[in-house]
Amino acid sequence: MANQQRNLAPESIFQRFWTSVIAFLNQLRERETWQTLWHWGLWRVIPKRRRILKRIQELQPLHANAPPEMRALRDEVFSKSCLELKRPEQEQILLDTLTHVHQPLGFEQIFFAAIYPILLKRDMVVIPMTTETPHRLDVEIGYLGHNEDYFFWVLEIDSTKRLTLNTPLNPRFEVRDDKRYTIYSLGSSGLVDTDFAEYAEQWLLDSPRLTIALPLLAAAYADQWILNARLYLAHILTDLKKRNYKVTATVIPDFERERLSLLRRLSLDRLRKRQLLSERRNR
Repeated sequence: MANQQRNLAPESIFQRFWTSVIAFLNQLRERETWQTLWHWGLWRVIPKRRRILKRIQELQPLHANAPPEMRALRDEVFSKSCLELKRPEQEQILLDTLTHVHQPLGFEQIFFAAIYPILLKRDMVVIPMTTETPHRLDVEIGYLGHNEDYFFWVLEIDSTKRLTLNTPLNPRFEVRDDKRYTIYSLGSSGLVDTDFAEYAEQWLLDSPRLTIALPLLAAAYADQWILNARLYLAHILTDLKKRNYKVTATVIPDFERERLSLLRRLSLDRLRKRQLLSERRNR
């Protein structure tokens, strides 16, 4: 009990209720609180809620070392992202991608779920990559260029590493066929400055009251994670733009330009096959 740890006398049920009411009324002065209440109430009446809840139940359990509130936070971010998606198959692709994590801690799933709607709005496709590294989500993100070339880059999202908005990008580069692509190896924990317990204390909530307020707190805390994840994605996209989305073909001599054109067509064919296989799996 938080009060016992602070060497305070235990509160009665009435005192706990009254303190919660006062804290809630104080928070109502903030605009962010009204926004949270609006989204929280809207979520419980929209027709898509039953379908999204069903998909949430299909997410794999988190690792035993994950923080106790992480499940509620992960589910809240997932549901908010699904609300932004236009088609059910997009929700299924997001679910399938998140389930590629081996022993998830939750942070890696939260980061990707937060940025997924933005990737779709930019007409990018997502292809999960299998990895045996625990707590890590590897994703290939591709798009068609102006000449219908398939370009791609890779995110390696690791829950065991910290990430802040000021963490510098340190990409590495690899070559596949005629494509030189960028790999961003990122952390995902710590993206929000305050942890969940500190965030709860902003509402003057201690352990006895936290369970009751968990859904509303998770909804408000999830907004901070979504915002910061998308801000960091903006850094990555800016870095990619600075590199001009280039595909280097310097390893291929001039007399092999026809072969280069053929490789590009084959890359597009592989992309279409992957998309068809993904659509079939989602039916």
